[in-house]
Amino acid sequence: MFHIIVNPSSSSGRGKSKWDKIESRFRQSGVPYKVHFSSSDNTIEKICEELTSRGEDCNLVVLGGDGTMNAVVNGIQDFEHTRVGFIQTGSGNDLIKGLGIKKRRGELVDSILRGKTVRTCDIGRITYHNQSSLLDPFTHKPLKETVASTKASGSVPAADPVRLFNISAGIGFDAAVCQRADGSALKTLLNSLRMGKLIYISEAIHMILASPMVGMKINCDGRETFRPRTLFAVVMNTCYEGGGFKFCPDAVSNDGVLGLFGAGDLNRLNFFRIFPTAYNGNHLRFKGLFSDKGKCITIRSADPLWVHTDGEVTCMSSNITIDVSPHKLQLLM
Repeated sequence: MFHIIVNPSSSSGRGKSKWDKIESRFRQSGVPYKVHFSSSDNTIEKICEELTSRGEDCNLVVLGGDGTMNAVVNGIQDFEHTRVGFIQTGSGNDLIKGLGIKKRRGELVDSILRGKTVRTCDIGRITYHNQSSLLDPFTHKPLKETVASTKASGSVPAADPVRLFNISAGIGFDAAVCQRADGSALKTLLNSLRMGKLIYISEAIHMILASPMVGMKINCDGRETFRPRTLFAVVMNTCYEGGGFKFCPDAVSNDGVLGLFGAGDLNRLNFFRIFPTAYNGNHLRFKGLFSDKGKCITIRSADPLWVHTDGEVTCMSSNITIDVSPHKLQLLM
């Protein structure tokens, strides 16, 4: 049995129509399947949580973008018995690129229908040691309780919140761009015109000039550095993020190690000259940029900053730890 999970709002609202185009392949295969469409009331995470909590083998086929897959990995309850096929219908394509998958959509479907695990991938994990300005992950609007402590009142402290990711987790500028773009009314209009990426470019230009540079202490596998003026830092499980930026050229999704990249004390106007070179991974030679790699990375910032996982923003924080989850993601492609 295949459980097909479709995000109708992916690909600028064309997610369902893209499923309609490939459903015949599943129907003709003779393999039983059931289709689940996500909504504001029945989210991707809820669907995955319910399907993978039964203590039995589960094959998920996901149609959506990188944000959809972020919801999937956070919804799965039993990684040992869950296998995932991912058919990209979003606009970012960073996960597919990072995994080195170059199959056409039809070839992906054929691979998935064979029902065999083709590869396993690491899963990144971020722990928020504090949180503020909480956002609803579906609507991107502030929750009623906009400030939350990760410690409950009483004698027994609550566990710090954790979120998983496939591609990257970042703090500062890149997360601020995602937060502003997701909350923009213009995004809906541009998506309808199939020009959704323009909102990210527009917000990136604005935030390069507006984002604060703050002090950050970064501890990477015990090596601690202090950077007095940091624009952002991102920890990556694969090499691409942000729609094709190859920020960590050496990042590999199955080596148990995470890449670290960031921008520090640099001239903001030089940002426009430097960052186009990141599309080819040729940016690390420039002054003001830094990189490292490790299994456990803690980032403390002087002020709370927006934090994202795979481009999805849920809160601000000034103290996060990012490491590799003990679970593995099993892929059918």
